[in-house]
Amino acid sequence: MKSRLVTTQKIVETAAALFLQHGFNAVSMDQIAGAAQVTKMTVYQHFRSKEILLLHCLRWRLEKREQYLDEHFKGLQPSNTQALDVFNWMAEREAKRGFHGCAFLKATQEMGATLPEVRAIAVEAKRLMRNRLVGMLQTASFSNAERLGEALSLLLEGAQALSLIEQSPKPLEAARREAEGLLASNIND
Repeated sequence: MKSRLVTTQKIVETAAALFLQHGFNAVSMDQIAGAAQVTKMTVYQHFRSKEILLLHCLRWRLEKREQYLDEHFKGLQPSNTQALDVFNWMAEREAKRGFHGCAFLKATQEMGATLPEVRAIAVEAKRLMRNRLVGMLQTASFSNAERLGEALSLLLEGAQALSLIEQSPKPLEAARREAEGLLASNIND
């Protein structure tokens, strides 16, 4: 049983990386099997279709992101600048991954019309990030936390898209500076 779980995890992680880098339609089950060092039959024994595998990859990616951010912010004292750390995290993550953009957005662009579950996971991912930012701002006693959280979320999303296009962390760095100015101008509201 443990071996099956390890294999499943290996397939999901491999497919998630390939989908992010190349796109869903450009990656075959043969490529996933080869990169995961399993047979194509093994991939199909774990996942009936590439679409089901994509849904597992997106769910895994969302859970991994949320766990990481929960752990990262656990025990830190709330502050006026804590939400800015999300921009730092995003810039570091994008640089490390090679500026491939948002997996949820990319999957929605490719498969959202034919596989509505993709869009549902993407909506959940964006809602969770926005709610995290709002929660940080509420904890830091911003009276207009909802509006600011929405603005920071939009800055983060736009900057991630531009970082993909430019293959650079500069848009995320600029978005962080804008977010910092926005928070500073709303500190006493």
